[in-house]
Amino acid sequence: MSFTGQARAWAFPEAISEGAMWLTWLVRLRWVAIVAQVITVAFSLQLFERPGLTIPALSLLVLILAIANLSAMRALNTITAIGEGRLLLQLALDVIVLTGFFLLADGPDNPFVSLYMVHIAMGAVMLGPRGAASITAVVVGCYAMTHLVHQPLAYDRHSLGITTLHSLGQVLAFSITSIAITVFVVGLALSLRRRKQQLLEARERTARTDRLRSVGTLAAGAAHELNTPLSTIGLRTRRLSRRHTDPDSQRDTEVVLEQLKRCTRIVEQLLIGAGDPSAAGIERRSLAELVKEGVKLWSTGSTLEARVEDTSRGFEVDLPRVAFIQALINLLENARHAQEEVGCFQPLAIAVTSDGAQGVVTIQDRGCGLPDQADLIGTPFFTTKTHGTGLGVFVAQSVADGAGGGLGYMPNTGGGTIARWWFPAAERRTA
Repeated sequence: MSFTGQARAWAFPEAISEGAMWLTWLVRLRWVAIVAQVITVAFSLQLFERPGLTIPALSLLVLILAIANLSAMRALNTITAIGEGRLLLQLALDVIVLTGFFLLADGPDNPFVSLYMVHIAMGAVMLGPRGAASITAVVVGCYAMTHLVHQPLAYDRHSLGITTLHSLGQVLAFSITSIAITVFVVGLALSLRRRKQQLLEARERTARTDRLRSVGTLAAGAAHELNTPLSTIGLRTRRLSRRHTDPDSQRDTEVVLEQLKRCTRIVEQLLIGAGDPSAAGIERRSLAELVKEGVKLWSTGSTLEARVEDTSRGFEVDLPRVAFIQALINLLENARHAQEEVGCFQPLAIAVTSDGAQGVVTIQDRGCGLPDQADLIGTPFFTTKTHGTGLGVFVAQSVADGAGGGLGYMPNTGGGTIARWWFPAAERRTA
């Protein structure tokens, strides 16, 4: 995974693999552990028999853990695949550092030894059978070591009695262990549900692309069949133009020929792939330029005007130009049809904006609003028009999905609909 800038280097990535997801949770829990260790050391300063040696040693262990955590966060942004071996090493490091704390603070009698169970639980979930067995062996070995050698604590130096300190420590240790395991399991469940949702969305995009290709094949076949009658109509119209030279006939034939040219352009666009991004070359263009080009082409045959407001500051996208323009024309035609149904002939409001990460094209109309089956918008062959095919929105949504964006609809204040069409920024070129 690539990253840009220092801030990005220490941020958690948005799209992560399974191994990276485990490492992300390990990093989060480790920050909590570091804070808890610092608080525990501060509370136990009076109990150390040789604070001049013990406190620097404990501080070094905390520093090692913090450096390891920063390194793990960087690995999340620089390493594509986080393997089980890396996770095992990270967990083993946590166990060893925790053991160092126990060796310097009362060994097995330290009530916080129950924290070992957190690492065993994490290993059982994160790692395979061998990895889980390995981390369990490390925990057992480290715990056995605390019985062989450790630095006892001087409980008599504290204002509270040894019984009170032990009881308080056991309650805190049990609470921290319970909370850590609960947070980890709940977070794990949320992460798994999110990954399941991402998988379902990916499958839906794949199915939509397959349907689009099927529609594209059908459209290409229809376009091929239309070429012959269009050519015949053009030939006959030119013949009529030569036979009838009066002004009225000439004007009529010019209109017919102009509309034939438009039909020919539409057929050519259908032959490119009916809006399938994989069927046309990807171009890097300004989003506003593409929108203005599409609006200009649509305006030549429309009874409505369209006003474009551009505040995108030259936002660039990687898109198939022909497919994008055809999809935009489809959306504009839908907006025009919605307005004309209610007798509104106000100009369509089109805005091109960006926030740096994505560019957004919004089309506002003052038409009849969203249908009752609004959730079916974008489904092939679903339409509210009398003679519509339902493919216009489907193509527009497929163009956006293919680029990593999307298309959504919402009610417009005062009546009508707002179509929100968004696309990610063009990838930066590396030298």
